[in-house]
Amino acid sequence: MGCFRVTLFEGGDRLLRLVQFLFFAALIVVVAAIITPSQSVPVAVDFNYKILHFTPYFGLGIRGGTGWPDRRAALLVLMPLFGMALECIQGGLIPGRAFDWNDGIANAVGAFVGVGASFVARRILFAVP
Repeated sequence: MGCFRVTLFEGGDRLLRLVQFLFFAALIVVVAAIITPSQSVPVAVDFNYKILHFTPYFGLGIRGGTGWPDRRAALLVLMPLFGMALECIQGGLIPGRAFDWNDGIANAVGAFVGVGASFVARRILFAVP
């Protein structure tokens, strides 16, 4: 009789490539946002600033872990290092920006939670255990 699984999307290879593409597109957006001088950044929000660091890295983590499930451990190491490197660049090279350890921690926590959420996202999108 077999087991029937319902997935959100069918066509695994194309969807996998889309998720991987979205990871790199989001990576470009994150780098562009980080290297933009602060006077060019519009102030559109008035809530906890650490959410602005957590959210993009959560998005990168979930896309990366879903697109490359066999590389999750590497993502857990490299993404926080990448986030901290961008913080250092921000602090030393970008006018109006400053290095902040707490921003780096928010980046890392976002990446960790995103990679963790990728286990669920992968099950929903690809119906894999």
